[in-house]
Amino acid sequence: MSVVRLGAVGYLNARPLVHGLERDPRVRLRFDAPSVCAALLHAGEIDLGLIPSIEYLRGPAYDVVPGIAIASDGPVASVALFSTVPPERIRSIAVDTSSRTSAALLAVLCAHRFGIAPRLEPAPPDPDAMLARHDAALLIGDAALFLDHEARGLVKIDLGEAWTAMTGLPFVWAFWAGRPGAGD
Repeated sequence: MSVVRLGAVGYLNARPLVHGLERDPRVRLRFDAPSVCAALLHAGEIDLGLIPSIEYLRGPAYDVVPGIAIASDGPVASVALFSTVPPERIRSIAVDTSSRTSAALLAVLCAHRFGIAPRLEPAPPDPDAMLARHDAALLIGDAALFLDHEARGLVKIDLGEAWTAMTGLPFVWAFWAGRPGAGD
């Protein structure tokens, strides 16, 4: 029996996509940040990974598992920009190092939706440290879901909502991809 090495995102919104696989003897499942899942797939250390959609363009030719993804049509809640100032006054943003697709989307939104060109600096997902040095922080996953922005007096911009407002289209954050034949 062949074992499939599967890399999944450890965030709450991804758990339904792997429910029950922990007990499947044909699957060796590991949980990591989205950026780590992509790095592991690129390095050949996993066979299939729930990877940020931007990583599909950065790796070799992968097969995509059809019909399943982390996507939104409007607000997503788990990918957000938290700012100490209104969007038009943002000059620097700490970008969660767990993020790849969100960081690329943020750059597009800054230029085309908010009309700003802030300095983007990678940072570990620590809101206090991020906001101590920057006007805003991009957080993803549980860090974004559970940050009480109102109690901290922060402006919260949901990136899924901003994308859909700008384009009228849904957004695909991550999907299953892997080396050809790995999902057979």
